[in-house]
Amino acid sequence: MRQRWREACLLLLALQTLGFQEGDPETPQGLACYQMGPTGGMNCSWPSRTGSGANTTYTLHYQSLKFKRNQTRSFQAPAGQSWVAIGRSDLTHSERYDVWLETGDGTQLRPRLTLTLDERVKPDPPELGLVDVTPVVTVSWTNPGWPQHSSSSLACDLRYRMSGASSWIKVQEDDVEPSSYEFSSLEPFTAYEVQARCIPNDRKGVWSNWSPSLAFQTPEAAPVGLVDVWRAASHPGSGEPSLLLLWKPLDPRAARGVIRSYSITLRAGSDGTDSRLESPCCRASLPSSTTHVWISANNHVGRTQPANLSWEQQDLPAPEGIRAAAEQGQALRVTWEPGKDPREGEAPEYLVEWVKECSGSKAASLSWVRRPAGARSALLTGDFRPQVPYQVRVYGLYPQGFGASAPVRAYAQEGVPSAGPRGLQDRSVSKIASIISWEEIPLAQRNGHITHYTLYLETPTGSRQTYGPIAATETSYNLSDLEPGTSYQLWMTGSTSAGEGNASSIHLFHMPDSHWEAVLASLLTVGFLLVLACIVGVVLHAKLLTLCQKVLPRWCWEKVPDPVHSRIMLHEDPHNCMGPLVQSQAAEEPPITQFDIREPAEHKNQGYSTLSQLESLPPALPHREGADDGPRTEELGTGSSTLEEEQGEPTPTPVISGYEKHFMPTLEEVLGLA
Repeated sequence: MRQRWREACLLLLALQTLGFQEGDPETPQGLACYQMGPTGGMNCSWPSRTGSGANTTYTLHYQSLKFKRNQTRSFQAPAGQSWVAIGRSDLTHSERYDVWLETGDGTQLRPRLTLTLDERVKPDPPELGLVDVTPVVTVSWTNPGWPQHSSSSLACDLRYRMSGASSWIKVQEDDVEPSSYEFSSLEPFTAYEVQARCIPNDRKGVWSNWSPSLAFQTPEAAPVGLVDVWRAASHPGSGEPSLLLLWKPLDPRAARGVIRSYSITLRAGSDGTDSRLESPCCRASLPSSTTHVWISANNHVGRTQPANLSWEQQDLPAPEGIRAAAEQGQALRVTWEPGKDPREGEAPEYLVEWVKECSGSKAASLSWVRRPAGARSALLTGDFRPQVPYQVRVYGLYPQGFGASAPVRAYAQEGVPSAGPRGLQDRSVSKIASIISWEEIPLAQRNGHITHYTLYLETPTGSRQTYGPIAATETSYNLSDLEPGTSYQLWMTGSTSAGEGNASSIHLFHMPDSHWEAVLASLLTVGFLLVLACIVGVVLHAKLLTLCQKVLPRWCWEKVPDPVHSRIMLHEDPHNCMGPLVQSQAAEEPPITQFDIREPAEHKNQGYSTLSQLESLPPALPHREGADDGPRTEELGTGSSTLEEEQGEPTPTPVISGYEKHFMPTLEEVLGLA
């Protein structure tokens, strides 16, 4: 017997050295037994095995050490079960037992337990209830399975947490009353859950299981904090209000109740008049002349302090050097530098705004975050979609207005372009060179920042050449060393940090042949020379005329040409075989026609009033060769003429071409009036 006591003491000492807490079921490192309630049986449990030993059969043995010495009883657990319940009828009150466990093959497991049931009692979990929730939450509990006369002999633990939280908050034991506890530091209008467990006061027993959770919600309180408000100015013709006030719902911890409405006070116009309105969450259309806004959130207990927003001045110092880069997958890191205007100083607050560039409605996708003075960066998180461009802008907020930075484009996650450059065109500059131009890839199909372009050229024989990388800022490229008179196929691609994208449509073009180039060059040269000759002729007209008189025959430039070169058609004498222009040397000299020009009597005292009257006089008829009779006399002045002609053969009618009239003296020249 003494040997057994020594073994038991050594076993307990070893277990304490290894950190085994006797009677604590939350750390089941070995066999553990306890009495179920003050009048219940004994429950023994052990760690279950996994893998090949999951279906091991266990047998529990216990032996009396006090009243019924050396009496051993055994209970076998079903295969895979890791506990055994022994009824109260099989146990003796105040008896001391030695308990051990064996596997199906007879292997005894350590440790062995020596215990008295009265010292290892596990109470039933307590039952919780709410006493009051306004204004302080009070929780009470009872343990119906524990004798009423000894209920004060139980000590209980209490823990609580917000609904959905992963960890519990334990209440200090000194603050817990025997059967109730008042929660005085809980958040208003927040859902909580609470649990309790008990143990006999002498601490020789075992902690009960935690009771089922009791859920409750704290009462409302007046909201705190400020409403996060901003404004969106839409572009004309977008169909949206010209000025839209936006704000975020109040955080639940700050709302401390149900927010029923938002009170808005706005100041519009130069007269400084204020107007008030009530609006639900979370937008309101304002007059375009609005310059100041105050907004607060309301619940049935109270309201927040008003948040102020002003855009009376929009040209204040703005942040500079804005950069936006993807970070942590679906987030953007934005950095900036403060505005450099010493008169205003650094902005008291910064606001970072981002919106989808391809979104039809700016207000629908507008988001923002605020950062205090001195901040130089902000991590933007939210529903950032991959391959979607976002426009990021940083504002410096001042009491009297704000200053806006230039926008930058950012992608939370880039992809390859889904299309290539559009509108490929060619322009030949020589028989072996051509300039290729294109349009940028549409923004919706870029899927990222375009880093460079690549150009592909293919001949009819199938040989392919690659040109690139071409800078993303370029819209044209000069192809050289091409073959004259050859057709080419051309296409391009765009690349981002994710890689090369899809190709553009194929563009066909043909290089001009060298023969046509020579013809075109000749025509241009001849045309240029003709234009140059005309210009020289106009400038040197007088000198060229003098040169012509010296070089060309006289009849080419003489004002009155030689009659020999006249083209007049003369009457041919049928008896003259020599022709009209060949005269016989023996021919007689033709008679001279005499004109008797005198002023009519009735016009002696009258002058010709106008030159037109002189021109109206009939011209003198010239005398034709071959006339046999004497001269004809023509009288001018009365409008009629008398012709005296000797009788003879009829004179043939002269043929006049009109050429000589150009060189005959005019009437003014005859009369000396010219």
